[in-house]
Amino acid sequence: MFYYLEYLSARLFGGTPAGMATLSMLLSVALLPVFFLLVRRYFTLSLSLSLTFLVAVSEFFVMYGRFAWNPNLLPFFVVFGWYSLLRAVDHEESHKGRWFVLSIASLALAMQFHFLAFVSLPIIAGLFLLIRRPRFSLRAWFGALGIGLLVFFPMVLNEWETGFANSRAFVSAVTEKSTKKDYLLIEKGIKEFSEQALAGLVITTGFEGATFPKIVIGTKEGDAIGWACDARCDLGKWYGVGAVLMLALGLLALFVLWYRETVRKHTDFLLLLFLWFGVTFILYLPLAYDMAPRFFLLSGPTYFILIGLILTLLLQYFGRTRLIHTLCVLTVLSLAVSNLVSLRERFTELSLAGTVAVDSPPDRILKERIRVTYAQQMAIVQFLESRSMERGYPVYMWSEPQYRRALKYLLEKEGVENAVLGFDGIYAEGVYYLVLRTQSDLEDALKKYRTSYEVGETTSFGTLVAIELFPKPEAIQKVRQDFSVVKPNDSQGLPRYTWREFFERRSAIHDESDAEDEASLDEEQ
Repeated sequence: MFYYLEYLSARLFGGTPAGMATLSMLLSVALLPVFFLLVRRYFTLSLSLSLTFLVAVSEFFVMYGRFAWNPNLLPFFVVFGWYSLLRAVDHEESHKGRWFVLSIASLALAMQFHFLAFVSLPIIAGLFLLIRRPRFSLRAWFGALGIGLLVFFPMVLNEWETGFANSRAFVSAVTEKSTKKDYLLIEKGIKEFSEQALAGLVITTGFEGATFPKIVIGTKEGDAIGWACDARCDLGKWYGVGAVLMLALGLLALFVLWYRETVRKHTDFLLLLFLWFGVTFILYLPLAYDMAPRFFLLSGPTYFILIGLILTLLLQYFGRTRLIHTLCVLTVLSLAVSNLVSLRERFTELSLAGTVAVDSPPDRILKERIRVTYAQQMAIVQFLESRSMERGYPVYMWSEPQYRRALKYLLEKEGVENAVLGFDGIYAEGVYYLVLRTQSDLEDALKKYRTSYEVGETTSFGTLVAIELFPKPEAIQKVRQDFSVVKPNDSQGLPRYTWREFFERRSAIHDESDAEDEASLDEEQ
């Protein structure tokens, strides 16, 4: 469904990278009122507004709302799905069935944006409904089932057509990651909890410098338990310890408030929160040593809710005194300021990326090695296009995959004949460029190319540089590449069919079957 939504975004806002990212941006903004409605089912108005404000300035959610990628749509659809589900089981709600259908529709969409959502969301919703045992009309059940089948229908058809290739790849990927190295369950549990805590710190504060020592069970020295912490880890370990303690305190607040709660509407909220965090925690265990920032788009909002529970517990135990009220206000403001400072630094780096080789700190949000902007990539593409037009030659370019694919896409959009620069198929008529990170070891990167190419002029584009290469006479294999000959797609990606391809394939199979039947009939005659 992500591709249908991207098509819609392109039709509404233009078939450009910015146009196709616009829907992601709009849904990231729409997350805010939906999140407010969700937390308002439990928290006071002032605390609900405060938590929504924190989500609005969260560097984590801001950055994932600025580009088009499947997981980026998760926060909106998951939060809307849970809000709708809570409305559906509310005994005071007069349109339970409608909210139930909306919940299933939203969660069904979210399930297609990431494999962890595909597994976790039906488990969370199923357990919640099993515990709560709400009553819906047959019309609501059939409506929810129909919506779910409609949303998954294209995926099911594609799976059938490809012999369930995606399903097999899914199982293989999970198995490979979970068995990459043998770890004890307790080691995975400790690692998972520390990763959750560090992610929570990044999401709620924007601070990326926290670390946590590696805990080892059964060390070589014979100790029952040990820990290791290098120089980088040592710098941020106390922030990591603080993050672990805060997560533990948030979960403690959840259980205490749940135990004391008597209002059904509130217990439903806390039950769903427990399942939301607990199920994702368990499912992440096999992946504890392979966690990626995008995984937390699924559960990211829970960290803000846990902060709200901590503040609620403080207010309940100590009363709404001036001291406690001030403490709550300072907590919210400090988290907001921390995120705003981090956002200012990141956007400053982005504004300079096209002209200055800015040195970026380790990035725990997007895992970026350097800052690169769309405008910067377009400048490189226009530069390559001008070189191509000057000489009348196609462009041969190589860069790291995250940049090469984008540059190749933009070159094709500009109508520039291009191919990957390599060592096979070196042509006399060609414009050859390497696009590398400015701060990388350029000499080391050029070593393998010097046998076949002479190194020419280097052109700076801030955090990226374009280095021209000239093929050596002895390395040239042909004069010019014939781009009219379409090479077969050597992509290792799984097959995905458009509707046109699907029906053409069906038609071809039908024609082949008819031909075989006619041949068989001729033989019989």
